[in-house]
Amino acid sequence: MDSVLFVDDEEILLELDKIYIEKTEEFSVDTAKSAFEALKKITEKSYDAIISDYDMPEMDGIGFLKEVRSRHGSLPFLLFTGKGREEVVIEALDNGVDYYIQKGNDVQGMYAELSHKIKRAIERRRIKDDLERSRQQMNDIINFLPDATFVRDLRGNVISWNHAMEKMTGISSDAILGKGDREYSLPFYKEKCALLADIVLENNPAIHSRFKYFERIGDKIRSEVFIPHFNDGNGAYLWTTASPLYDSRGTVTGAIESFRDISDYYTVKRDLGISREMIQGFVDIIPVAVYEMNLDYILTFANRVGFEWFGFTREEFERRISILEFIAPGDWERAITDFKEVAAGRRTGIGQEYLLRRRDGSTFPALVFRGKIDSPETGEPIGVRGIIIDLTEQKKNAEALLESRERLNCAMKAGDIGIWDVDMRTMKVHDIHEWARHALGYQPDDLPIITVTTCKRLVHPLDLPRILFAFYQHLKGKNPLFESNFRLSCRDGSWKWVNVRGKVIERNTDNHPVRITGTINVVHGS
Repeated sequence: MDSVLFVDDEEILLELDKIYIEKTEEFSVDTAKSAFEALKKITEKSYDAIISDYDMPEMDGIGFLKEVRSRHGSLPFLLFTGKGREEVVIEALDNGVDYYIQKGNDVQGMYAELSHKIKRAIERRRIKDDLERSRQQMNDIINFLPDATFVRDLRGNVISWNHAMEKMTGISSDAILGKGDREYSLPFYKEKCALLADIVLENNPAIHSRFKYFERIGDKIRSEVFIPHFNDGNGAYLWTTASPLYDSRGTVTGAIESFRDISDYYTVKRDLGISREMIQGFVDIIPVAVYEMNLDYILTFANRVGFEWFGFTREEFERRISILEFIAPGDWERAITDFKEVAAGRRTGIGQEYLLRRRDGSTFPALVFRGKIDSPETGEPIGVRGIIIDLTEQKKNAEALLESRERLNCAMKAGDIGIWDVDMRTMKVHDIHEWARHALGYQPDDLPIITVTTCKRLVHPLDLPRILFAFYQHLKGKNPLFESNFRLSCRDGSWKWVNVRGKVIERNTDNHPVRITGTINVVHGS
C-alpha cells in the first residue's frame, strides 16, 4: 500500500479527500492543513506521493512544490485544486509538478482520475529510480572489475573508464570521460586507431593486423597485443576482450573492452595455485558438505565435511565412489531424475530434500542444492556440483515448535483467547479466524479476508475513537503496549465486550511499524 500526504487548508475537504482516496484500499493517506506542517511531516515519515491544494495561506501550492523539489528531489507531487488559471498550470509544470488535476463537479470521476494519476506518478518515480540505480550499479560493477575496462557509446564517446584502467594507462576517468574520436587508443598506441571495442561494432577486417592473436566467438572478440612502452618501457602483453552492449530490447547501445596484463605467465600460474588453495581451504571450513560429480554419478570432489558426514576415506574416494551410495534406496529414482534435470539445465539452484545414508547404514534428512558444470572448452555439461545441508536439528526443532504451538492453541481455546497478527504493509489481520468463529459466531465464508478496515466495521461506533487513539499512541511509541476494551459485533447481531493487547514486534529501516501482534479475549457479553 502506497503512502500519500494530502495537504489542504480546508479541513472538511481534506477529510473527505482522505476518505475517498482510501476507499480504493490502494493508499494510506496522512493529512496536513498547511505547507509548513506538511514539510515537517515529510522529514518525519517517508511518503510515496504528495497531493496539494494551490490556494493556501502563508505558502501556496507552487511555493510548497518548490520547497519539496529543493529538499526532496523528484518525490511525486500532484496539484489538486479548483484554480484553473493558465498561468498557475504553466508555473506548476515549470517547477516540476507531476500532474495537475482540476477539481470538478463529477466527484466519482475526479477521484478516479486522481487515484490513477497518483499511481502513475509513483510508478514513474520508481521506474526512474530503478533506471538510475541500474546505471549506477553498472558503473560500480565496471569500476570494481579487476581488469582494466572502458565503455564507449555508439557515437564513440567514452562513458566509463574504471580504476584499473586509470592505473594501467595513467589517464584519470575525469580526463577521458566524454572524449571521442578514438582518443581512448592514445594511451596504448600513442596514435588514434581502432581498438577491439571499435572492431566489434564496425566489423572491419582490415584493422585486425596489429593483433598477435584474434578470435571471434559470436558477438565477442578476444585477442592479444603487445604494448612496448608499458611496464616502464619493458613492454607488456595484454589479453583483451570486447563485446557489444545491449539494452533491454536487444538494441546495441555501445561496446565494452577489457585488458589484462599476461606478461608474467608464472605469476598467473602462481596466482591460480593460490586461488585453488583458497577455494579448497574455504570449502573445508564451511559447515556444509560440498560435492561435485560427473554425469555417471561418480564423485569428483568432496570437502572435509563431506568425508566426515558420510564416513568414507580418501582412498575410497580415489577408487571412484557413486553418489547414489549415499542416497537411501527409496529416494534413488527421484534423485536420478533430479540430477538429469539439473545437468540438462532445466533445473538449478533449487533445494530438494532427500533421506541420505552414511557408510555405517544410518540415515539423516538433508537438503541438497545442485547446479550444472559446463566444460570451459565446449560449453557442454560435464557434471553437477552443489552443497548438502543436514536437516536433523531443523526437523527436531520444527517438531518441538509444532508441539509447542499445539499446546498454545489448546490453552488459548480453553481460556477463550485469540492471537492476532497485523501486517502493516498490507493491513491484513492474520490468525484471528478461529477465534472469530468460536467467540463471535462468524464462519470462514463470512470473513474470508480480515483487514484493519474490516475490524473497524465490527467495532461499536462509540468505541472506535478510543481504540484508534490507543492504537496510534502505541505506534508513536508513547505507550509500551496497545491495550483497549471495546465492543465487537457478533454474527447474530449482539455485542460482546473484548479486551485487546498488542505490541509492535517488527519495524523497517525507517523505524516505521511493519508487524504488530497480540491477543484478544471476551470480557463479557451485552
